[in-house]
Amino acid sequence: MNFDLRMDGKVAIVTGGAMGLGKGIAAGFASLGANVAVADVNEKAGQETVNEIVQAGGKAKLYPLDVTKSEQFEQMVKDITGEFKRIDVLVNNAGIAAKADCVDMKVEDYRRIIDINLTGVWIGCRAVAPVMMEQKYGKIINMCSLLGFVALAGLSAYASSKGGVLQLTKTLALELVDYNINVNAVAPAYIATELTNNARTDKERFEDILRRTPKKRLGNVEEVVGPVVFLASELSSFMVGETILVDGGWTAW
Repeated sequence: MNFDLRMDGKVAIVTGGAMGLGKGIAAGFASLGANVAVADVNEKAGQETVNEIVQAGGKAKLYPLDVTKSEQFEQMVKDITGEFKRIDVLVNNAGIAAKADCVDMKVEDYRRIIDINLTGVWIGCRAVAPVMMEQKYGKIINMCSLLGFVALAGLSAYASSKGGVLQLTKTLALELVDYNINVNAVAPAYIATELTNNARTDKERFEDILRRTPKKRLGNVEEVVGPVVFLASELSSFMVGETILVDGGWTAW
């Protein structure tokens, strides 16, 4: 068993890589020697992330990407394989959230969350899998959530999308396992990023989150990057269709 976590020479795509967890994952991969494709619809923030990685001595390039557009994802895959001849890791991280009771949410808002958080993951896997199948190797890591396992009122759209990611991960893992491709997921609880700003500024909601979390705090980005790096390494080679909870003990109650 090789316990080296280095990723020298490997090529990794991180969707939603401009900010938050995606930025942390991209920087983490780059610090381990990977060539990182920072894929994000926010080109300005994405380029800033790329610049920070390069200034720190890493290798990264921005790929403007709307994960709901299959043609954009497929073109990115063509561009990356044209330059590097391979793709070793895909992290489907791009996602959004919105809090509203079902009866108050607009149908178009629900569909947008599903399109980005769930359909976008399916599109990414569909675009990258043929490359990994041909090279007989790959690691696909989907960003699930605590809300794929438990429920909170007002988050029906987000929880639906993440529950879908959990089951999609299992199904794709079985479809691709014979090609030496490992498909797994990471499910964070509330992490201190831009995505949780609204929850942190709502005093009552924030206190409820801390009450439900045995660690009595939000997680930090690095605490999610660690499990993602593990799943991208050979140490996870016998893990198929699993979702790692990073929830500060929330589900241990």
